[in-house]
Amino acid sequence: MESHLDILRLPDAAEHTSFSSEKASELLQKYQIRVLQLEQQIEELRKSNLEMEMSRNKYAFLYDVAPIGYVTLDPAGCIKSANLTGATLLGMERSSLYGMRFEPFVSAEDRASFAGFLKTVFSCRDKKTCRLKLANSSGPSLYLRIDMMASESGDECHAALLDITERKWAEEALRESEYNLTKAQAMSHVGSWSSNPVSGYLGVSDELLRIMRLKRDEATQEMFAALIHPDDRETVMRYLRRGIEQGINYEIEHRLLLQDGSMKWVYTIVEPSVNFARQVVRLYGTTQDITERKQSEVKLRNKKNELQAIFDSVNDGVIVFDNDGHIQHHNHICPQFFPETVLMDGTCRDIFHHGILHSPHTCPVERALAGERVETSLVYALEGHETRYIDVTANPIKDSLGEKTRALVFLRDVTLKRVQELQMIQTEKMSSIGVLATGVAHEINNPLTSVAGYAEALLRRFSDDPTLGVDPRLDAFQKYLEVIVRESYHCKSIIDSLLNFGRKSDGLIGNVDLNSILMEILELLRHQTYDDQIDLVVDLQDNLPSLLGDPSGLRQVFMNLLINAHHAIKKGGQVSISTQYNREEARVYVEVSDTGSGIDPDIIDRIWDPFFTTKATGKGLGLGLALTFNIVKRHGGEISVQSTVGKGSQFIVWLPVRCVNDSAATPPLPPVTRGT
Repeated sequence: MESHLDILRLPDAAEHTSFSSEKASELLQKYQIRVLQLEQQIEELRKSNLEMEMSRNKYAFLYDVAPIGYVTLDPAGCIKSANLTGATLLGMERSSLYGMRFEPFVSAEDRASFAGFLKTVFSCRDKKTCRLKLANSSGPSLYLRIDMMASESGDECHAALLDITERKWAEEALRESEYNLTKAQAMSHVGSWSSNPVSGYLGVSDELLRIMRLKRDEATQEMFAALIHPDDRETVMRYLRRGIEQGINYEIEHRLLLQDGSMKWVYTIVEPSVNFARQVVRLYGTTQDITERKQSEVKLRNKKNELQAIFDSVNDGVIVFDNDGHIQHHNHICPQFFPETVLMDGTCRDIFHHGILHSPHTCPVERALAGERVETSLVYALEGHETRYIDVTANPIKDSLGEKTRALVFLRDVTLKRVQELQMIQTEKMSSIGVLATGVAHEINNPLTSVAGYAEALLRRFSDDPTLGVDPRLDAFQKYLEVIVRESYHCKSIIDSLLNFGRKSDGLIGNVDLNSILMEILELLRHQTYDDQIDLVVDLQDNLPSLLGDPSGLRQVFMNLLINAHHAIKKGGQVSISTQYNREEARVYVEVSDTGSGIDPDIIDRIWDPFFTTKATGKGLGLGLALTFNIVKRHGGEISVQSTVGKGSQFIVWLPVRCVNDSAATPPLPPVTRGT
């Protein structure tokens, strides 16, 4: 200002004389210009002060409303200033904070560490950072990050308070999530990994390292590729290349050959991450150790194959029903009992109670599903097939939890057994009738002997007294008496044949007149041939030599053959029997033939098997031909058959001719069992 006054100073009186008007005008002009300059400077200064005030207010506002709390502390930890955010974090009015110590706002567990932190800030004059929890009894805890630095003078420090509560919670949640993930991976043997196909980056989890038995510094893409089993490597790499090139997810099971020589099975799921250009920028994968599962699957398959072999080797039908009564499994025997349509998607209703939805009291499956063991019988008849008798055993199968019970059903075909039982019953009846008939024959034989004897006595009376023959009242008596004698002896002959046939074999052998045996049998069967309109043709060679054998056994042989021939003819036909002696061979041949239905070529080799029969129930046990074959063999002979379906059959028996004189060289025949 002094320089400005110097410029505006007026000339004194001494100078006034020499001061011209022209000079004065120049000075006045300069003065006016200077005044204008000063006014401009003053205006600029005023504007600058105004802008400075506005800027100060602006920054003061920003300081107060900043998202970060600002607090100034003295070396004792007392609050000298704070912005609004800081006051809000501390939970008090800003005006009330001045002069208060900061330490009481800190939680009890962090106060000691904060006091040490504050001393460090004032001593080192560098920026320091700490994290602590504020004491807050009225609400949830707040966590702060405090950046603190002392001033140049050292009489105060400035602190920036950042609320990190959400981050703290997020970090804790993340740590908990990572912990849970690590535990879950360890429990499920699942490791995770990520890879950048461009940079070669590979990140792996601890569980994956454990699965592959690697250290973290060994986890490289090359090492991972080297651990893939050589037989699976090409397939795995092909899937990986396709995932990188096409950006598609894939799953694969393969083996690992670890560094210690052991092998593991793993199941890997890969999900590529692509950018906007559909280029793969990252691969994310999970790899699960499924070695135990694979081993269990192998054991399960072996067990399944073992059970299936047992299942299929059982000669009974076996069916497994689920807890709803539907067929789950069946073995190869079941199609012999039931149609495939029933076995494929049928239920217990289709087998045990057709047409009834539920039958809990009679259905063996439903009773087994209720926990009961059931044994019952089933009579099953398919259309166009014979009735079959099946024994059924049903057992419950409980699962490990005892919730869903299934049923195991065994089906045993006892048709043959039942038929044989029925035949045995019929045989017992026939045996009883035979015993009764033998007893009756004995009882009838004596009266017949008396009738025949008295009739012969009357005939002798006629012969001794000729006058009786001329008595007209007795003209027919002699004729009647002759008929009575003849028929009485005929009846006695039939009874004797019946008694001979029914006599139990004692196993003794002797000379046998084969023709006489055949005539006895024909006498017993003659009335049946009359009733069924069967012509009986008999051609027995005279003077047939005697045989060495068991008469009772031979009677049974030819009785069986003649009865079978009779049964082979439905109605009307011819049965022929003939004998012939071959002197050169020293054999007697007996041929029994019929014009019946014949024998199917498929079963002709089985007719000698015990219990094989084509007759209806009650007509025979299937033992006749088996016993016939054995008896003929015991006599040193042979039996053969020729048959044509629809035309008839021809049985030929030959027996060696031996007499009692050379029996010393022949052992006694064993006892022969009687058949039907």
